[in-house]
Amino acid sequence: MEVLNLYCSVTGNTKKIALRIEDTLKSQGVSVTTIEVNRVMDVDASDLLNYDLVFIGSGVYSCLPSQDMIDFHKIMQKKYSDSGDIRSCAPRIMGKKAVVYCTFGGPHTGINEAIPTIKYLGQLPDHLGFEIVAEWLFEGQFNSEVSLITRLNTEGRMGNITGRPNEEDLKKVANMVTEILQI
Repeated sequence: MEVLNLYCSVTGNTKKIALRIEDTLKSQGVSVTTIEVNRVMDVDASDLLNYDLVFIGSGVYSCLPSQDMIDFHKIMQKKYSDSGDIRSCAPRIMGKKAVVYCTFGGPHTGINEAIPTIKYLGQLPDHLGFEIVAEWLFEGQFNSEVSLITRLNTEGRMGNITGRPNEEDLKKVANMVTEILQI
């Protein structure tokens, strides 16, 4: 099985999740390619169609993924549209599965702020014919020295999210990855 672990992390929260995904896969004898999306990445190295299982993750910024992830999606969507890999009705490709995930603080409306990001992240693999087998949402603290942002770690709708994702969250990630491998 070929596995791609594709993520973008601005504050480090999503990177924690991505690295736990990678570690869990490797501990189970699964080969994985982990790529951090950024402005200078090699897009060809992240060709989703070369993989059987794809993990795609990002933090949430104003209800959407990071700008680097949005740009990546636009580039890849054009590439796949131009090559004919995105087809009408998005027929499923047998054996192709994807997991999309995000980290979020949700200070204003909680988990509702993260749902648009999860749906956005799932669109590219769904258009390519992957089965979206899971959508994961993880709480993540705000990482900033600005006092307003720091207060959001304790006073937002999610309650006290200081230190999240924490070790308990990362153990859940490992369990969830193990469950995905059994599908």
